[in-house]
Amino acid sequence: MIDASFVIAPKQRNSREENEKIKKGEGKELWNDKPQKKNHKDIDARWTQKGGQNYFGYKAHAKVDKKSKFVKGCLTTSASVHDSQALPNLLDESDKGQEFYADSAYVGQQKILKQYDLKDKICEKGYRGLSLSDEAKNQIEINRKYVLG
Repeated sequence: MIDASFVIAPKQRNSREENEKIKKGEGKELWNDKPQKKNHKDIDARWTQKGGQNYFGYKAHAKVDKKSKFVKGCLTTSASVHDSQALPNLLDESDKGQEFYADSAYVGQQKILKQYDLKDKICEKGYRGLSLSDEAKNQIEINRKYVLG
């Protein structure tokens, strides 16, 4: 199983000029004359939006063994990185041939799944005017069973 969660960071109160420098990768040069202020600034966290709500911080991407529920791997990215972007860095040779449980954020990753010979158990997403098939609804229930135990 693979999923990502937001890790909220304290919001930064930077000027527009400071934010532009941070986005350009020049954030380490800021506040050199004020070391205590610099220690309180987080130049790696980013903004993102999900479900109409804004988040500032990071994402924790975790790979979990579905039977033991032990974390087998994790990766931290800025919040603006899409969940599926971390997938290549989480998978390794020990995952070959296993079932791959994930939410609909990982739809479209068939190339990577094929590379590791993973069995696709990704939840599909319903769309307005197009309901999920009975098979897709069943897969969602199976995924819930493994996640909730």
